Amino acid sequence: MKISELKQKAKADMKNGYGYAILTMILLNLTLFGSMTIGLLIGFILVAGAVQCCYITYFNDVAMNKREGIDSTYRGFRQFARALVLYLWELLFFVVPLLVVGIILLIIGAATGNAMASGAGTVTPQSAMTIAGIILGLIYLVYFIWVSLKLYFSFYILNDEVDLSALNCIKKSFAMTKKKMLRLFLFELSFIGWWLLCLITFGGMYLYVYPYYMTAKSNLYFDTVGKTPATAE
Repeated sequence: MKISELKQKAKADMKNGYGYAILTMILLNLTLFGSMTIGLLIGFILVAGAVQCCYITYFNDVAMNKREGIDSTYRGFRQFARALVLYLWELLFFVVPLLVVGIILLIIGAATGNAMASGAGTVTPQSAMTIAGIILGLIYLVYFIWVSLKLYFSFYILNDEVDLSALNCIKKSFAMTKKKMLRLFLFELSFIGWWLLCLITFGGMYLYVYPYYMTAKSNLYFDTVGKTPATAE
């Protein structure tokens, strides 16, 4: 299906379904923020993967025309342990390179400072770190986009294939997205206008845009794996 057709189907899927979708978002966000009472960041990390699974499960059901009430909302928690491991793996993909960037900047700053102290340097540590920061920031941005697209379906696979380990879900997502990176990027790009509208309305449009986006994304996943509402299990 074309991206425009996926989005059109998502609008049809969500017709008359926004009330429960908004309720689902409220319930899952309350669960997520409630988990932070365990210890802020620790609680968030513990539950974030399972909540993400719940979002995917719910909107997958919407896309497949098989809403199952509260079970659609919270079924993702059945994958709690695997979702936590997958979430930690994904954090490593993004956080470790970011730490490396920070360490490189500190090294550049220290080296430049030492050079100036000895009279051999003409560039200030601040200038050197600014230039290096811009370059490394652009490199990290490209890396971030690339990894995000490679991990695009990892939680969808986790929900679909309960016997796969978290790491194998990542490997399968990497394989599934091969030669599809441009399509995924264009799909995300097609929603830029909607996200800008959310900003302009101070988040007022978010309750409409997010369910629409997530349903379209579920349709994209099912289209990629060759599933349709008629053949869904």
